[in-house]
Amino acid sequence: KEGKGAPAEGGGKAKKEGGGGKKEEEEARIDMLDIRVGQITKVGKHPNADSLYLEEIEVGEDKPRQVISGLVKFVPIEEMQGRRVVVICNLKPAKMRDVMSYGMVLCASTEAHDKVVPVSPPEGAKVGERITVAGYDQAPIEEVNPKKKILERLFPDMRTNAGGVPCYKGVPFSTSAGLVTSPVPDAHVA
Repeated sequence: KEGKGAPAEGGGKAKKEGGGGKKEEEEARIDMLDIRVGQITKVGKHPNADSLYLEEIEVGEDKPRQVISGLVKFVPIEEMQGRRVVVICNLKPAKMRDVMSYGMVLCASTEAHDKVVPVSPPEGAKVGERITVAGYDQAPIEEVNPKKKILERLFPDMRTNAGGVPCYKGVPFSTSAGLVTSPVPDAHVA
């Protein structure tokens, strides 16, 4: 018995599980992301970068998240303050110009990248509510590892439709209060 059990545990079985796990990791799915309704409670210029905002965003947790966004040349600071936004919350924290960022504000941008606007949750969507995409209902992963290039593989399939609604593979981003929106039709969402 011990002879039969040992090779299966140490040999083929472990490799098969490892191989199966690797294939699952290779498939990037939109529901891997923890995308939530947020509200900017405080915004200012990044202390070390003129093109970046340093924001505090309420996403339904104990305290607001600190998030850095490269939106200074696209959105006036007055339009950022108090704005309702859509935030990816499970990105690995990243230091940007010596300041930590704990998320990412999703934006729609034109091909030329001359217009970049944060996408908006619908009125009535509660801060902290998870954004969903029909057909993708698995729980988000704990943390998106940048080495796995999940975002880079998802972004090509994230676009706004002709009406400006952000979609993943043509399926709209939604909340219990309705669809997420954007003033930029047929644009990249990232």
